[in-house]
Amino acid sequence: MLKTPALKAHLRAAVIPGEGVLMLTEDGAKVLHGAAYEKIVPLIDGHRTADDIADALAGQVDAARAYFALARMEEQGHLAAPAPDLAPSVAGFWQAASADARAVQDAHATRRVALMTVGGVDAAPLRAALATAGLAEETPEMADLWIVLADDYLRPELRDINSRALTAERPWVLARAGGREQWLGPYFEPGATACWECLQRRLTRNRATHRFAAAKLDVQGPLVPPVGLPVTLAATCHAVALEAALILAGLPSTLKGQVVGRDWVTHTQQIHVLTPNPLCPACGTPAEPVARPLELGTARAAFQSDGGHRSVPPQATLAAYQHLVSPITGVVNMLQPATPPDETLAHVYVAGSNAARPIGSLRDLKRSLRSSSAGKGVSEAQAKVSALCEALERSSGEIAGDEVRVRRAWRDWPEGEAIHPNAIMGYSEAQFADREAQNAKQSVFNVTPLPLPDDHAVDWTPLWSLTEKRFKHLPTQLVYYGVDGGRSGPDFYAMGCSNGNAAGNTREEALLQGFFELVERDATALWWYNRLRRRGVATDTFNDPYLPRIARHYREKHGRETWALDLTSDLGIPVFVALSREVDAPQERILFGLGCHLDARIALQRAYAEMNQMLGLATAEVEGKIEDPETLHWLQTATVANQPYLAPDPAQAPVRYEEFPVQHSGDFLADINHCLSILDRAGLEMLVLDQTRAELGLPVVKVVVPGLRHFWARYAPGRLYDVPVRMGWLDRPLTEAELNPIPIFV
Repeated sequence: MLKTPALKAHLRAAVIPGEGVLMLTEDGAKVLHGAAYEKIVPLIDGHRTADDIADALAGQVDAARAYFALARMEEQGHLAAPAPDLAPSVAGFWQAASADARAVQDAHATRRVALMTVGGVDAAPLRAALATAGLAEETPEMADLWIVLADDYLRPELRDINSRALTAERPWVLARAGGREQWLGPYFEPGATACWECLQRRLTRNRATHRFAAAKLDVQGPLVPPVGLPVTLAATCHAVALEAALILAGLPSTLKGQVVGRDWVTHTQQIHVLTPNPLCPACGTPAEPVARPLELGTARAAFQSDGGHRSVPPQATLAAYQHLVSPITGVVNMLQPATPPDETLAHVYVAGSNAARPIGSLRDLKRSLRSSSAGKGVSEAQAKVSALCEALERSSGEIAGDEVRVRRAWRDWPEGEAIHPNAIMGYSEAQFADREAQNAKQSVFNVTPLPLPDDHAVDWTPLWSLTEKRFKHLPTQLVYYGVDGGRSGPDFYAMGCSNGNAAGNTREEALLQGFFELVERDATALWWYNRLRRRGVATDTFNDPYLPRIARHYREKHGRETWALDLTSDLGIPVFVALSREVDAPQERILFGLGCHLDARIALQRAYAEMNQMLGLATAEVEGKIEDPETLHWLQTATVANQPYLAPDPAQAPVRYEEFPVQHSGDFLADINHCLSILDRAGLEMLVLDQTRAELGLPVVKVVVPGLRHFWARYAPGRLYDVPVRMGWLDRPLTEAELNPIPIFV
């Protein structure tokens, strides 16, 4: 217990006779109940000792009670040792921050800062701010803390400062001198936080436009002129000086491992968390690439009510990964609704830009910026999580340089150890022969690569065959984004895409989602390109309140009718397409969405939710901004009359929910094994590539099933022609020339 107690300088004690004492602070108060406090508190003046107070109250308050009350007040943070040489306002500030004001002053008297500026920034305002805070400067070698003020966080000079700080194990604070927003932090602490290299990697990725312009203009450093006011620079310098004072005093720093951004005009503030990259070449431990067999475990689907079977509800997933959303430090630069505020049922969110799209020209850049990862769901929370996880999935699929790769020509692979890329892609010989003419159409999705020469060496990546329990290799360009420049590079032999890529709360959950996407797109290709008439769906038998609500919403708010078709293929896993068209309008602007799941109810729900993603395209205003010719042509010309395969087959009764057998078990591993047995009966195998990134922590996989068809225009022999005949949907296989000339454009 303090020998000579004093009320902390930020407190005001108000005695309420007969009730107790109010300990007032600027943001509230605490109550000390009891008559003893009414007598004790007025005697606490920083001069009387605890014994003096007890003696003065002899006969009024029992001594034991007096000592107990003083101890309780100290324990509750109301008392401190007197500091008569400190201004009450100064002592009160530090005491309000739960610090010992005297210890803070001692720390400031003995510890030093080093000031550095980058990019021609004037050091004088920061030097003056440090002096005002009572902080003394020292050389970087002798200082306890470095303060770095830069005009841009991507200045290459910061790499050297970061390297020196890591070597010397010296903490440092970074701040931006100008800008329309104030940027404070991060406070880098070697061994405890991410480093500047982690920051620059994230920030560079988020500045896609700047990165593109810098490459085209061959410019290093900031591309835009600096902005700022003397008053904003002064405010930043004083804020940095205060943060340095907190750090040197050993107090927690809000800037530790994060950037605090503040808009100078609106005064809105945002926290940008910077998570460390365990494989960072500067502060982490780069791992040696090693191919490991995929190990799966059992896990239950605890959440089954919206969009799929998940181990946790969407709110839990959002809480776990939302810190990765930031235009400064995030893997995803934004996460926001894609639907207008008055759209209360068709929930769609967008997240970041689609990294799966290569950027080689201004046209590519424009398309990329407008093509964000999208998420849908019955609930807003599910749509938000869906968009976020898709963006993180895309990021995980980008080539990073630490992947296992084997350089080899196709002809040099022993039989069975590699799979030719076209066994996955499925282009016909005619498509390869006509590739230049087809690619000249500038389709976003339907692009034909070069055929891979047998003697041309390329990088290959091992995938684990869950069917054969061994590794098989596919071209790295097929399973990662951005390899060898992608489609804009000279060695474009494999059309990599997100088909089969999926994220999940667990690896098993992600694997199932990726597999369902493959099944969904295969079934869609069979229907679309063969223009098959398929059964409609009796949605009222699915006992899902969302389905009649969304149908009514489309009809009443958007003037549209909706329906669904059963696309389930020979694999027997439920697949549906939901469709909608405008009624009483000159253009039908037909929309569609796809869904697949072992649970037929979830599959149909997914199809309707995915259709919501196209709803924003179905207006004349938006049509004028669509650059993809295939999408625009479809919206302007397609009708049910000229595309009759879009309508339910009038010769067959609509399919009912009870016609679908129960295939899901609620256990992810059991469901995976069930899917493997389906593939085995069809003579197909499942390959899996674990794309989980250590810095994100979100399980991501790419699932590949050679033989299943993509729904883009791929016309090689195989299931596209064989299954419709085997299932009795067609009397004979169509020729390539007879296939639907309209390619799928999503």
